[in-house]
Amino acid sequence: MNPAPSRKIPLLAILNRHFRSAGIRWGISITHGDGDGHTLAEKAVENGADVVGVYGGDGTVMEVAGGLLESNVPLLILPGGTGNVVAAELGIPEKLERACDLLCGKDEYRVRAIDVGMIGERPFLLRVGAGFESEVVQDATRELKDQFGKWAYVFAGIKALQESKEVRYEIKLDGDREISESGVAFVVANSGRVGFGRVALAPEVGIDDGLLDVFILKKNNLEAMIQLARQMMGLDKNPLGEVLPWLDASELVSHWTATEIEVKSDPPMEIQVDGDVIASTPTTMHVLPSALRVVV
Repeated sequence: MNPAPSRKIPLLAILNRHFRSAGIRWGISITHGDGDGHTLAEKAVENGADVVGVYGGDGTVMEVAGGLLESNVPLLILPGGTGNVVAAELGIPEKLERACDLLCGKDEYRVRAIDVGMIGERPFLLRVGAGFESEVVQDATRELKDQFGKWAYVFAGIKALQESKEVRYEIKLDGDREISESGVAFVVANSGRVGFGRVALAPEVGIDDGLLDVFILKKNNLEAMIQLARQMMGLDKNPLGEVLPWLDASELVSHWTATEIEVKSDPPMEIQVDGDVIASTPTTMHVLPSALRVVV
């Protein structure tokens, strides 16, 4: 459990009611800092856990997932952060009681194998990004998220839109395809879902397709970027959750797929990894196909 998210719910009472009634023996550990989720997940596996659950946002989910990669133990995601995009991608209910029912319901739980991206030695489930996206993550501080919830990302996004500058990225895909292109954002996606709505980067991006998708967003259409920011924050009321139509236009975004990626930039750029800024260019990325089992 990551205690930082600001949801004011009787967490232990809810978990105990569901797990106890289902005859499940369970325990809980609290993360205090970076890396704790990974370490606690490894210890849970060593202690014979059948399933390892994680309560928190995408950053905490990523850490715990990293601790399960060398095991066959499935992950139960209990959404509890400001951003729960991994849960949304996998169709996991946002309401805690319904997420518990995935494990505690009358039917036997189902497990889905998904890909895991690696940036250096660090895993990611969603995507990594430099430029605009990294700036949003850095500006959406814990204090802002505690005070404003998802609106913290809106404020950070407006600031980043005003300050974003084009950067040239030198990219090598699968060791032989070399690309040189400029943009305000560089993104490598394992999952297509973005933000708080049901918006996808592109319809063909899949979390279990054995590939990583590479995007460069250009700054020649500020209106389109604002549209992206609004839809990422769930502010456009679109009941169908349609894919952003402008993402198909080559003049606005470039898109490639690969299993291994090398990237350099001028100047060097900080990179956010599933919501935390923990890397920078130059760096390398690759995909681990079907490397994580998740309760869905």
